[in-house]
Amino acid sequence: MPHRHWFVKFIQKVSNRSRTVALSMILIVVLAQDITRTSTLAVAMDVLLGIGYLALFWTSNGWLVRNRERAAAVALLWLLTAFSWIIFGGYKSTVVLVFYLVGYMALRLSGSLSVGMAAAVILADLVIWLYTPQADLREIVMYAIIYTGMYGFLWGTRTRREANEIRKQHFNELSEMHAQLEQAHQELQLTHKGLEEATVRSLRYAVLEERTRIARDIHDSIGHGLTSVIVQLQALPYMIKTNPSEADNTLSNVLDVSRRCLTEVRAVVHQMAADDAGLGLLALRSLIRLVQEQSGLRISISITGTTDPWKPEISELLYRVLQEALTNVIRHAEATNVEVSVTESRKEIAMTIKDDGLFTGEAPPVAGFGLSGMRARSERAGGSFFMQTRQPHGLMLTVKVPLDNEGKEDEAVEK
Repeated sequence: MPHRHWFVKFIQKVSNRSRTVALSMILIVVLAQDITRTSTLAVAMDVLLGIGYLALFWTSNGWLVRNRERAAAVALLWLLTAFSWIIFGGYKSTVVLVFYLVGYMALRLSGSLSVGMAAAVILADLVIWLYTPQADLREIVMYAIIYTGMYGFLWGTRTRREANEIRKQHFNELSEMHAQLEQAHQELQLTHKGLEEATVRSLRYAVLEERTRIARDIHDSIGHGLTSVIVQLQALPYMIKTNPSEADNTLSNVLDVSRRCLTEVRAVVHQMAADDAGLGLLALRSLIRLVQEQSGLRISISITGTTDPWKPEISELLYRVLQEALTNVIRHAEATNVEVSVTESRKEIAMTIKDDGLFTGEAPPVAGFGLSGMRARSERAGGSFFMQTRQPHGLMLTVKVPLDNEGKEDEAVEK
């Protein structure tokens, strides 16, 4: 089995180098014609040349990898060829061997070394040829032209082949880069989707946090008042029997506490009704309170208009815009006060964020990634976003979002 495996690999290697096999067969046939020489040294020289040229063909991709090693091998073979030509003759075989050397230098040697060695070999052959008995000037010139033309043709073939390989390599690199960019794009889409889901969860947590605060306020204020009412009402029968005038005062106090508790209950109910306009208002208030606690900024919020339910997309948009705006104020504006106003009408919601930071009319803010992101979010929702400098200093951001942008989305899809 190991011998069979080696034989199969050998056959595959030979089939992949069919040109080298053909050139080797031609070389063997050419040198075999000189084996009929009577001189044993001449036959030995032909055998040595055959082994050298075959080794040059078959080891160029293995042992002879460096340019200098190949040049040294070519120089050595040319010296042996010239020596055989001068000492033993062999005019025809020498012509073929020089063809092999010129072709090898055109295809295997690179740069100026290839041109220089090819020119040197051709000129040296012409000089030797001139001093041989069978010298013919026309034949010498003809072979010189053939050598030069063959070198130029093979050099051009090699140049085109290398250019094709470079283009193929660039194409493969671009394809790989395109695949990486496509994968990165898909990962960004998944990340964006995860961020949107995280935003919805954060809005829900903000709602729970705000309702927890309301429940705590109810317990601390209204609960305390109702407990006081219960205690005084339990003691009222004893007061009526022992001290009627004090019972009248207690009853009046109970009525006052009850009215106050009722007023607070109505205020809380009204607040919760306004917050039920969606996740938005609760989330905005919770975000503002969190930023105030962490940064020390004084932030006020005012809400005007109707309290119709908001879509989750609008709640998320306003939350993200306010979050990014407050982050920019903390990082860059060096402001102390921020005013947030939300105005809702039947057709749109407008949110304005004003600060008293360092921005002035002479040095307007640069629309960086954060501001561009807020503008992109607003435009995707069919709304608008713009900013302007306040006087004497500060910045005002305004985002307007339509409550019903289905028509605009349909138009965008048609376009």
